[in-house]
Amino acid sequence: MLTLWLAWAPGEDSSPSDPSSERDDAAPSLADASSEDLEAARAEREAQAAAQAADAAAEGPPYYSTEDMDRLRERYQLEPQPKLDPPRPRWRCLIPDPRCGFGVELLATSAYAYRVRQGNIAVEGAFYEWNSARVSYELWIDFPAHVETIGKYKFTRLTLGPKVAVVGSDNQDLWGNVGIAGRYWFGRGPWAPALEFSSALSFKLTGEEDRSPGFVQQQRSPVGITADFGISVGGWGAIILGGQYDTPLAREDLPEKFRISSAGQVFVGFRGNVLWGAPAVAAFGTHAAVQRAIPQQP
Repeated sequence: MLTLWLAWAPGEDSSPSDPSSERDDAAPSLADASSEDLEAARAEREAQAAAQAADAAAEGPPYYSTEDMDRLRERYQLEPQPKLDPPRPRWRCLIPDPRCGFGVELLATSAYAYRVRQGNIAVEGAFYEWNSARVSYELWIDFPAHVETIGKYKFTRLTLGPKVAVVGSDNQDLWGNVGIAGRYWFGRGPWAPALEFSSALSFKLTGEEDRSPGFVQQQRSPVGITADFGISVGGWGAIILGGQYDTPLAREDLPEKFRISSAGQVFVGFRGNVLWGAPAVAAFGTHAAVQRAIPQQP
């Protein structure tokens, strides 16, 4: 019996255990844990990307801060970009300003004038000179000829455009002139200095008759020329220096009473925008005073 039991008893498994089976049993739990971690990390990244996109959409382009741009310009040795926040132009650009483009302005000038006139060339020493004054009322139309762009702002550097003027002096003399005028700005602010310049063709309108003092008559004259330049502050006003030359009309076939001698003047004074009042008052006052204080000249 013992022999039969020993023969039929199951033997013990003495083969070494397979480690792969143990790994297979543990693999499902590790795989499950890794997938959960991956899902959590993926969700966190998506949340961060969504937050960054929302911030970028709220701020809008450019997507770099001012500090980033400053560091970039410093890296490439570029000049730092100026911090600009200019206010709106005043008076709807009726007073010139570097922040304006197109503009229209009314100007008044009052100036001291040194006048000269050629007399009868047949008479020796027939040359007249005297101290006088000059006033003018001008209309300038400004077009931007050169514009400086900084960021989203534009600043006018140079303006050019047509001008018309009526000029008065003693002897009831009135001239008209038509030409061009310009202004070059040296800054960007409302009080920026500027160089003003103008040149025009001039012609006589009226004058006092020599033989009848106090009688004003229309006069025909050849075309002369006038020019001036000055330094202004913010478009409010400028100190100017200029001159005018009146060409003669002295053909031999003209009677003596229709002949016009050559003349000219050099002047220095103040020209300003009439909107702030002082230039207009100064021009009207100067014009009235010169008619009363200066006697009739030949």
